Amino acid sequence: MKDIFRKAWVAVWRHKIVMTFVILALAGAGYYFGYYEPSQSKAATATQVKTATAKREDLRVSVTGSGQVYARNEVSLKPVAAGDAIEILSVSVKNDQDVKEGDLIAVLDTGDAVKAVRDATLSLRSAEIKMKQTEDLYDKETKDDKLNRQSQEIAVAQARNKLADAREELEDYNIRAPFDGVVTSLSVSAGDSVSRDDAVASVISKELYAKISLNEVDAAGVKTGDTVTLTFDAIDGKTVEGAVSKIDTIGTVSQNVVTYNAELTFDSLSVEDLKPGMSVDVEIVTEEKTGAVTVPIAAVKTDRSGASFVVVRSDDGSDRRVTVETGLSTDTSVEITKGILEGQEVVIRTEMSSASVSSSEKQSGSVMMMGGTGMGGGRPPGM
Repeated sequence: MKDIFRKAWVAVWRHKIVMTFVILALAGAGYYFGYYEPSQSKAATATQVKTATAKREDLRVSVTGSGQVYARNEVSLKPVAAGDAIEILSVSVKNDQDVKEGDLIAVLDTGDAVKAVRDATLSLRSAEIKMKQTEDLYDKETKDDKLNRQSQEIAVAQARNKLADAREELEDYNIRAPFDGVVTSLSVSAGDSVSRDDAVASVISKELYAKISLNEVDAAGVKTGDTVTLTFDAIDGKTVEGAVSKIDTIGTVSQNVVTYNAELTFDSLSVEDLKPGMSVDVEIVTEEKTGAVTVPIAAVKTDRSGASFVVVRSDDGSDRRVTVETGLSTDTSVEITKGILEGQEVVIRTEMSSASVSSSEKQSGSVMMMGGTGMGGGRPPGM
């Protein structure tokens, strides 16, 4: 009975060994055809082609920068009258007050100047009287008397010049606005003393402009008249349009970096509360094109000869290379001036497909499953 049981067990065990070899053979074939054979088709399907359609759009090339706002005209008002410690008799304005050209700002002590005008007036009057007396005697006078008359004429002219000089010096004691603008930095009041080196106040024009600094690459594309958009963060991001009025011909070198200053004009009266010294962000439009035929910049390639080309996809799915001529370009799009038309489909790039990763995972799983195939049960008795 024991021998019968042992023979039966040996038969089962041999059958199990045969089955194991069959399973290994099938697994090996599956691994080969699942890894090597499909990889052939995987190579063909592992990429996805991305395309885009040539379209018409408006292109705009611009450079950006930041700077500050300045007054077009700014003058510090100082006493012109000679002397130190001149007393201020009156002040006629306040800070931030609008003034017109010639408006009185302040009056200095005019005591000496008034006396000089009075003395010059008397001298002129005296010379004129003598001149009149000479004219009354003209018909009865000799040649010497005629010379005396000419001398009196000269004396009158000199007296008039002295009076004019005295009146001009008197005007120097009146400090007036040199142009239309706004009073700022007023630092004196009646009774204060000032010298010729002391600034009584400043007058700035209401016309403002912006100045920015550009690097040499950006400056190369900027020219006078280019359209500008200015944004003032200090005034709730207020935006106005302007233009480039001037750009440096010679750059400024600092720490081996070359920069160029550009002046920008704009309608400052449309920006309330804008003051000189405020910061401004600027966008300068250097080139623009309306209704250009464009493709994504990634679609344009260059061959070894330097010629530009795109790959055009036909309706039947086939691709062909087309040489093109390009025009204006931005960070995302490029104008095609010759070679393709609006509506044509162009290839941008190819990307790896996620299907190839799945296939590998499946193959990995198959190997793991094969390695985990049971061969347990121990050795048969007697073996």
